Amino acid sequence: MKNWRNSDSVLVSVVIPAFNEEQAVGMVVERACGVLEELGLTYEVIVVDDGSDDDTAFVCKRCGARVIGNGCRMGKGMALRMGFRACRGDVIVTLDGDGAHQPEEIPRLLKPIINGGFDLSIGLRVFSSETSPMVKFRMLGNLIFSYFISLFARRKVVDSQCGFRAFRADLVRGMELSSRRFDIESEMLVNAIRSGCRFVEVPITVRDGSSPSKVNVFADGLIIFWKTLLSVIFPHRK
Repeated sequence: MKNWRNSDSVLVSVVIPAFNEEQAVGMVVERACGVLEELGLTYEVIVVDDGSDDDTAFVCKRCGARVIGNGCRMGKGMALRMGFRACRGDVIVTLDGDGAHQPEEIPRLLKPIINGGFDLSIGLRVFSSETSPMVKFRMLGNLIFSYFISLFARRKVVDSQCGFRAFRADLVRGMELSSRRFDIESEMLVNAIRSGCRFVEVPITVRDGSSPSKVNVFADGLIIFWKTLLSVIFPHRK
């Protein structure tokens, strides 16, 4: 693994999966670029357009992102996997394109990786009183998934499903990922724990996104639960 004596030697890749997010993703890209420039880091922002039929791709290119298109809608997991293959960074940051995650908090996630010797930092979502009831309802499922992953990890994991993360690129490049949808967060985390990586949860703020969530609470919830359970009980099964 690369040993970083200072942040000047680090290339950060920001990977944003997006489907029909023209209303918010441009601002997310601009804010991410502004934060990384302020930090003085070398960076790239990659948006994976997951088959959008609006102006998502055009907006992202105009705002300075490198855009990769899936061609058709294939799911968040496939979009992230494509982004991981395309990025060149030493550290990868993932966040959503709907504005729910705050790019200004990227430094919080980078610090444990660049300066603290961790391999993975995961956003720990802190909700405000304005957070919608549906978002809070989805977090109940998150608690269940996190419980099973905690048993496997033998340490408490509070927010296993948060997509706002930073990690060493060589960590994810060593994984054989198969998730196509929203189960990607669980699959990555279980693989990371199995590899013996050091991870930490970092408190972040979250707001309701500008567009309705693409997560199907029941269908995607069952997929996430089943794959998490299989990964924990049968660690070598795909």
